[in-house]
Amino acid sequence: MTPIYKQEQEKISEKIITLEDARLQIGDLVNLQIMSDVSDERYSVKLIGFFHGQSVLVTTPMVDGNYLFMRIGETFILRVFSGRSAFAFTTNIIKSLHTPYPYLHLAYPREVRALVVRKGDRAKVKVICSIADYNNELLQEAGIIINLSVDGAMIGVKNKFGHKGQRLNVKFKVFVNGAEAFLGLEAVIKSVSTNQFKETDFPCQLGLQFVNVSTENSVPLLAFVYHKLMEQSL
Repeated sequence: MTPIYKQEQEKISEKIITLEDARLQIGDLVNLQIMSDVSDERYSVKLIGFFHGQSVLVTTPMVDGNYLFMRIGETFILRVFSGRSAFAFTTNIIKSLHTPYPYLHLAYPREVRALVVRKGDRAKVKVICSIADYNNELLQEAGIIINLSVDGAMIGVKNKFGHKGQRLNVKFKVFVNGAEAFLGLEAVIKSVSTNQFKETDFPCQLGLQFVNVSTENSVPLLAFVYHKLMEQSL
């Protein structure tokens, strides 16, 4: 297994498949990102159906309880996580309907990019976190997660502290498909170094490996990492 603190980024494995091969499930959460020079807004919707070669059906996005007006021809990157896989394709709105409920017909893709994420693959992020000693001693620091995998993280901190093998508690929030999750993870320090990321305001870096991750934490962590890796692969 490749350590999280290794500097060189692992290559993400991708392949081109058909939408049928993706085997998406009705009800899967879908992320729509507008393809525009002036906006990169993202909306969370649900997959409600598809007809081979014709269209993909999703619910109309809502903001603050109101359905958005969606323009015919508007282009999106559609991303979806189904099971333990991530998929993406470009599409556009071909029909917007309001009855019996608001939903969209999106153009059927010729091809879909499938992302195969290994446990060691790391996403570049910028997530504020808090760090505390596992044994509830005086150690208490704020930091920023610089990269993240399902196995661990590289965290930048302002003041050098900690030692290899020390156990910590790391807490941070993630957002996936419009939902917020608060994660509290047990970790072990694998490396302590300085000035690896000179462009940051956090000159000290801690390479962490997560341990004893519960199912409650692993599901949103996995979804968040997949989401970020998919964004960065396009």
